Amino acid sequence: MTKRAFVLFLTLFSFFVWTNVVHAGFGISPPYVKTSKPIFIGGHYEQKVTLKRSLADVDLQAKIMVNAPEIADWITIDKGEIFDLPKDQLNVPMIVRIDVPKDAEIGNYRGHINIRVIPKDERKGGGVAIALGARVDIDITVTDETFLDFKIIKVDIPDFEVLKKPWSWSLFSRLFYKSKVVIKLENTGNVEVSPSKVTFDVLDLSKNNLLEFSEDTKFEKVAPFKIASIVAKFPTRLEPGQYWGKVKIYNDKNIIRKEELVFTVGKAGEFGGTKLGVLPYLMMTVLVLLVFIFIVLLVKVRSWRVLLYFIIPFVFIFKQISLLCGSIKNKFWKWLYKKSSEHRDEEFNNQRKK
Repeated sequence: MTKRAFVLFLTLFSFFVWTNVVHAGFGISPPYVKTSKPIFIGGHYEQKVTLKRSLADVDLQAKIMVNAPEIADWITIDKGEIFDLPKDQLNVPMIVRIDVPKDAEIGNYRGHINIRVIPKDERKGGGVAIALGARVDIDITVTDETFLDFKIIKVDIPDFEVLKKPWSWSLFSRLFYKSKVVIKLENTGNVEVSPSKVTFDVLDLSKNNLLEFSEDTKFEKVAPFKIASIVAKFPTRLEPGQYWGKVKIYNDKNIIRKEELVFTVGKAGEFGGTKLGVLPYLMMTVLVLLVFIFIVLLVKVRSWRVLLYFIIPFVFIFKQISLLCGSIKNKFWKWLYKKSSEHRDEEFNNQRKK
């Protein structure tokens, strides 16, 4: 083979081997793991990093290597150190988790994560393993100072329906018939957080009549740097119809969000039924059992006797009170009769003297 032919062969070989690399671009978003505020000692932080490629015509494999000597033990990847990038899937997310020990020292920590992408079958296209790769920079600060802050992303009042019998009975409706306000919240601080209070005013469509007013102060906490939905619940007696709901969300004593939304209360079953869980059925079962036990006890003679032991004292006391009231009544009428008689006699004697 001549020198010119050899060079031509290498050129063509390189073209066919690396053509997929040129067209199959690879990247990550975002290229860093960094918090908006310092992480509290003993805290937890998660960030999604998406592995992206422009062409997904083959199965690839990602190999992860953490290069952060001081904090390597703090860092884990949800998918592990090796995971697949499946064919026809352009974007593959991975979650970088950082768990700061409770004995960690305050300070700034840096490092990086190397991502190396190779063919799932390394015998094919070995050049791809060298060509595709990325680096995720790590920059976190650990503090013992708490930052309590959050922002409201969205507020919603879901439609709901009145309860069917027997759940519409007062015994159950007071516990299970509730209106709800769903709040999507982003915790921008470094400790768990939730609103201090949510108030809910219900008005008719004219907004002239306040129908209900209630508040809720008990919510699930949202973890630091997380976005989650919390639900405020309010007991209600609303009938089917449309209403205005006025929502106020508090952080301590400050109102941080106000919303006015229309919501609908449907008839029982209109929206597919209300899911109450197993608690109402457990309550109903307990009530039925208690009634059954009471009836069984009454059937037994001894139970009647025991019952009489409780009834007789009340009957005796009631009888004594009745006798006392009767005695007072008789004395009152006797006194009144005596006074009227004296008055008549006095009048009669005065007339005789005249």
